[in-house]
Amino acid sequence: MKLAQIAAEYVTFKQSMGMRFRAESVILNAFCRAMGDIDIMQVRFCVVDNYLTGTGPITAFWHRKFEALSGFYRYAISRGHVLLSPLPTIIPKRPATFKPYIYTDDEFRRLLDMTHILDNSRRCQVQASTFRTLLFLLYGTGLRISEALCLTLSDVESSKGLLTIRNTKFFKTRWVPVAPQLNPMLIAYSTVRRKTPRPARNESAFFATRNGMALARGAAERIFRRLCEHGGIRRIDGGRFQPRLHDIRHTFALNRLLSWYREGKDVQRLLPFLSTYLGHVNVAATQRYLTMTPELLHEASLRFQQYALEGGKV
Repeated sequence: MKLAQIAAEYVTFKQSMGMRFRAESVILNAFCRAMGDIDIMQVRFCVVDNYLTGTGPITAFWHRKFEALSGFYRYAISRGHVLLSPLPTIIPKRPATFKPYIYTDDEFRRLLDMTHILDNSRRCQVQASTFRTLLFLLYGTGLRISEALCLTLSDVESSKGLLTIRNTKFFKTRWVPVAPQLNPMLIAYSTVRRKTPRPARNESAFFATRNGMALARGAAERIFRRLCEHGGIRRIDGGRFQPRLHDIRHTFALNRLLSWYREGKDVQRLLPFLSTYLGHVNVAATQRYLTMTPELLHEASLRFQQYALEGGKV
């Protein structure tokens, strides 16, 4: 039986169980293209190993591909399509845990200042006001970039200071309150946005290009990298990736935690609320966003000193 046919069958099976399975589907499609139009029994260990390793050093993506292929071959073996898995039995050590980039207030202001270059470029289809509002929204709510770009005009209820986030990463819809400082910016942008083309009326994209079409994630990422270059925002700590749009979400979570520490709040009690606000399924997912920084370490130390001096009565 053809490898691609079984892979398609496997993806359909997983999605029928309620899983999105998008990343795994992309990996399996790439695997099938690399193997060619062959029967699953013809797949050889050396070719699979070359696919996993690629041309550069081992990264976390090696393990992502391996996990996707492991699930696929368990499925294929259980249904008698193949007798053995051609995957390697020796697993390389995972690279160091990824460390997100945390933006300082000064860096974020520089990003905002740099948006003026969008209006100075004839080729850019995104207005400066659009991208500036997008940055403010990400910084002030911690939304995933995909969630922000999927917002429609009807999803932004400025009069109530509320966003409706639909069909998120875990197939859930949630409401996200907007801070009083941010809401006037959304109202101002919404007023301007409604005067530009709206192909689907109120269901048109909130963040759109000059012709009213939804701003695509790829375009947003490219614009962001351009702003970082012009603003001199670069990673110098040896991290693998340069600052990303998604790192604004990490920055939001960390800033919220710092604020609670400085306000003397019960952080452990409030973490589940932050988790719900961010759209995580559990607190553990939120904790992965909380990178230890000098500021956070300092606030945590102050809290521990207070706890110790008061005999554990905090």
